[in-house]
Amino acid sequence: MSIGRRTRSAAGLSLIEIMIALAISSVLVLGLVEVFAASRTAYQLSTGLARVQENGRFALDFLQRDVRMAGHLGCVNDQARFLPENVTPSRPALASTFLNDVDQLAANYAAAPEALRFDIGMQGYDAKIDGAGAATGSGSTIALTTAPTAATAGSAWQPALSVALFDDINGPAGSAGKPAQNSDILVLRYFTPTGAQMTKFTPGDPATIEFDPAQEARLTEGVTSPGLFGVTDCINAAVFEATTFDTVNHAVTVKIDGAANKSGLLGNQSFVQGQAIVYRAESVVYYVGINASGNPSLYRLRYTMAPGAAAPTPVREELVEGIESLQLQYGQDSHTAANERPTGNIGSSVIANAVQPAADPATAWRRVGLVQVGLVARSPEPAAAAQRDTSNGEVAPLSALGVVVTPPNDQRYRTVYEDSIALRNRLFGN
Repeated sequence: MSIGRRTRSAAGLSLIEIMIALAISSVLVLGLVEVFAASRTAYQLSTGLARVQENGRFALDFLQRDVRMAGHLGCVNDQARFLPENVTPSRPALASTFLNDVDQLAANYAAAPEALRFDIGMQGYDAKIDGAGAATGSGSTIALTTAPTAATAGSAWQPALSVALFDDINGPAGSAGKPAQNSDILVLRYFTPTGAQMTKFTPGDPATIEFDPAQEARLTEGVTSPGLFGVTDCINAAVFEATTFDTVNHAVTVKIDGAANKSGLLGNQSFVQGQAIVYRAESVVYYVGINASGNPSLYRLRYTMAPGAAAPTPVREELVEGIESLQLQYGQDSHTAANERPTGNIGSSVIANAVQPAADPATAWRRVGLVQVGLVARSPEPAAAAQRDTSNGEVAPLSALGVVVTPPNDQRYRTVYEDSIALRNRLFGN
């Protein structure tokens, strides 16, 4: 009997029991797979949403800080400096060493290199649909692609980019940062928000401008050896390249070299000690470019000049990845003629190609007091969730400042961020 009991206790599982166990295990495994897949999908969506929100905030923050400073020329804004009643032959609206004496007297600012045209604090360029169609604006439609298409010429925008500006943005062959189609471009020029108080001005060739040593860090913040400066009080303003930047004697010298500086600070401007401030001058370009990984990003091109350099150097900076399209509209003052005093009140909102007066672009851009920004941002990686379907009309398509955006079916999370940015120096009460 003991042998029989040992035989029964050592007996194995039957085939039916094994099949039942496998079936139960399969159901449990399938359940776990479904839970894992759902968790992965939720994680990808939440991560994509977080990245898009973060990128959108950073992109808007960069744009806000620079757009607000457009046209800043110190104590008096560029609108007031260029009013006819404030300009005399002995006191130009803006003295520029990048002009020769004849062009300076004739106020021919177009003779300066485009990057150094500080008489125009802002310029915009509308993207043409797919680089060849009509200019993008409210009511138009653009189709995005997973791999953005690079523009091949300045004619992909309206008005067209100059050859020099397109080449600066496009960069060397094979480099990252090529400009993408279907995205507007914004050029900004201004004096930095803070500067160093001028302590002494000695005109001549070279001219010498001394500044407060305690405030020197304001001129070198983010730039090791700055060379592009402006000096201004409540009467005069000048922009120039420093021949030397002397950190020992806390001074800059300005010499006529025939290259960058075609004229000098010879005493036509009498900057008031105690009022005059020395600023670093900035010239930047915002656009959507294609980074080294083939993804769209918000780029900023900055023009830098080392002291004594013959010409400005374009330096492209990738700011925020995942920005697919930049759409812009401009709020113009209710008075747009050059001989009219601006009211400081916005009277119209137009795309870049429609700023007025069309025959006087410099005046037209000085009468912009507001910039509306629309950004299309996408997640870095695709998710497992299905693409949003807007074909049935129940779900509204993406729209950036009225530009309808058709995304590809690549399962990336996308959203639009919009903002209205006031130019601090150009609105009523400022």
